[in-house]
Amino acid sequence: MPRKEYDWQIGDDPPRIDLHSLAKHRVYEEYLIHYIRVLNANPTIPIFRLTIVDGFAGGGVYTDPRDNSLYPGSPSRLVKAAEAGVAAVNIKREQEGIRTPLTLQPEYFFIEKKKRNYEYLKRYLSEEEGFDPRFDNDIFPLRGAFTKRLDEIIRHIAKRGKNRRCLFFLDQYGYEHVPFSHIYTIFSRLPNAEVILTFGTDSLIDYLSDDPRYLKALQCAELDQVLDIPRLLKEKEDNKDWRLVVQLLLHRAIQSLSGTRYYTPFFIRSNESHRSFWLVHLSNHPKARDVMTELHWRLKNHFVHYGGSGLWMFGYDPMKDQQLVPQPDIFGGLEHFFDETANTKTRKSLREQLPELVYRYPDGIPSQGLYALVANTTPATSKHIKETAIFLLQANELEILGPNGKPRSKRIKEIRKDDLLRLRQKTLSLGGYNLLDI
Repeated sequence: MPRKEYDWQIGDDPPRIDLHSLAKHRVYEEYLIHYIRVLNANPTIPIFRLTIVDGFAGGGVYTDPRDNSLYPGSPSRLVKAAEAGVAAVNIKREQEGIRTPLTLQPEYFFIEKKKRNYEYLKRYLSEEEGFDPRFDNDIFPLRGAFTKRLDEIIRHIAKRGKNRRCLFFLDQYGYEHVPFSHIYTIFSRLPNAEVILTFGTDSLIDYLSDDPRYLKALQCAELDQVLDIPRLLKEKEDNKDWRLVVQLLLHRAIQSLSGTRYYTPFFIRSNESHRSFWLVHLSNHPKARDVMTELHWRLKNHFVHYGGSGLWMFGYDPMKDQQLVPQPDIFGGLEHFFDETANTKTRKSLREQLPELVYRYPDGIPSQGLYALVANTTPATSKHIKETAIFLLQANELEILGPNGKPRSKRIKEIRKDDLLRLRQKTLSLGGYNLLDI
């Protein structure tokens, strides 16, 4: 995390952005573009209605430490990424001869608590980005704390239909400014919402204590009921892996307290503060989780596996990002990269583990439900899993049955949603009798 929160003052140069925030913004932009493309793959969709909420918008612009140029912040980047996503859809439609262009009907809420930062944000969006005519039409700069503004925003979205697509980007400083009950409220009232939450994991772990100020911060985040501080302090004394214990507890708590079914915890290290934080994607749809996992593979960042708990984490370190710092090819050989080495290892593991999973379902497991079953415990995408299933079909380890219950050919190129996967039933001949051996 940054050594301190960013501050803006009209008349002064904007603050220098930390390198890890560049990676974070790249995740925001890439995900939003891909999100729009995936949800509008159907060429008959003429209009896409979307609400984007930036809960900690800041002053809207930074100084880029690489060349001292102005670096637009998340509000500008989210607006332009949404436009880029629609443009990509329309280019594809035009190439395919489809005459129905996609029109975006967006609403953007940019929330900033500090008065000086808010004034800087409005001036930048108005004078530098030219968004002033859109204020109070589809762009809404709001002053105040995210938690204080959330209810009115949810009511605003719900009036347009509770199933409206909406994305919440919650780039909090630390971990205590977004109580998990608020995230739970988002998902309970807006079924198609998704949240990308910054969570200062190392800040929480490094300062672990029974100090009243620390306990108050935990209470603000509503983590005081799930973290047994006396027990964890004892773990700190007795267990060299105590940090992993806390991380595992946090991992479980974030999902349970937010009330979501799917999550992608993306690990980012700040080179400035030498601390790490999680960029957590939360949703109730396996496809959303799949899209975020695909993004990690495209950005070729790290993932980290903590022990044998089945917990997978994705990681980013700015010192190992060739877009920020030139790196020798030696890093490409590390197993935690989303590169070809990691791709090969992921596929190898899937070939070993997928039959074990399917074995638990003697009557077979629907293709459509397979990824949803394992989404939170693997760095693999649904494409990885489907390709592995076809490989195992051709290796005579799996059967893929069509909706009519008949086995599909080994020459198939893709698995359909209504296909059923099960272990191949092998027969052994013994004394003229056929014995079924599964």
